[in-house]
Amino acid sequence: DLYPRMLANLVNVPLFMAAYYLLKHVQIPHLYNRGKMGAFILSLLVSSLAIAAFCRLNGVLWMDRLFGVEGKFPFLTPVSYVVKTVRFYTPAMAILAWDAHQERRRELDRIQSLEKEKIATELKFLKGQINPHFLFNTLNNLYSYVLNQSPKAPAMILQLSGILDYVLYKSQQKTVPLSEEISTITNFLKLEQTRYGERLQVDFKTAGDLKLPVSPLILLSLVENAFKHGASGDIDQPQIQIDLVGEEASIRCRVWNTKSRDQGELNDAFKEGIGLSNIRRQLNLSYPNRHQLDIEEDSVAFCVNLSINTRP
Repeated sequence: DLYPRMLANLVNVPLFMAAYYLLKHVQIPHLYNRGKMGAFILSLLVSSLAIAAFCRLNGVLWMDRLFGVEGKFPFLTPVSYVVKTVRFYTPAMAILAWDAHQERRRELDRIQSLEKEKIATELKFLKGQINPHFLFNTLNNLYSYVLNQSPKAPAMILQLSGILDYVLYKSQQKTVPLSEEISTITNFLKLEQTRYGERLQVDFKTAGDLKLPVSPLILLSLVENAFKHGASGDIDQPQIQIDLVGEEASIRCRVWNTKSRDQGELNDAFKEGIGLSNIRRQLNLSYPNRHQLDIEEDSVAFCVNLSINTRP
């Protein structure tokens, strides 16, 4: 009995393959996925009846004759119809369910990959937005010092070179040691101090663990924003205070700067200008739910407090 059954199943394999192809590529995508449930169910009934009929037809035409049982079995009964339908659709549905699961996983992986690529591209764009005014003014000052053969020119070139190297190359990394960000901030402060001279008062303090990883340019952007709004205005003696502390797995940065007295309190649009909007977006991309940015201001000063949790 085993041999006839195996032979019969082998003969029906092409039929099952054709029915599976019909189910996967026609019935499910064109009927089920488009909400045509009535047509889908009807097509299943018709195809299952056809499967059962063709299977039995094989038996009538030559299998029954081959094994000497011709005429002993009816062409098709409800029981045989149900058995053949279950025998085909149970494994077929299991295979389709597995295919759907794998396809869903591939789609999720593709979406996640695209999302990561989008975030990386946006971060690269945000980090590449160096303040053109800073660069323009620095080059102007540098040109003047070089023209007058000032001894300050070589140091300025070295400081600007360090900043550009950091912005163009190191900023492409996901994180850098906090000490490297501090070194770039120091170069930036020295260039600005040369530009403003004794009129500018800067107090920059660092403490704690300076090896903590940090997303590049975020802290530098805070300092740059303080100069943009706190030193470039018509203030007789602009003051900027920067406190940067690394401890355990957190980084705290406080940037305080004076502002023009006739500027009054900053409105919301000013607080969320291009500089701070850029910083806030970088933080949301690099440290989602792992940072806190607070902005305080009064009639004479503007202060930004940033806390970052460096744990992934």
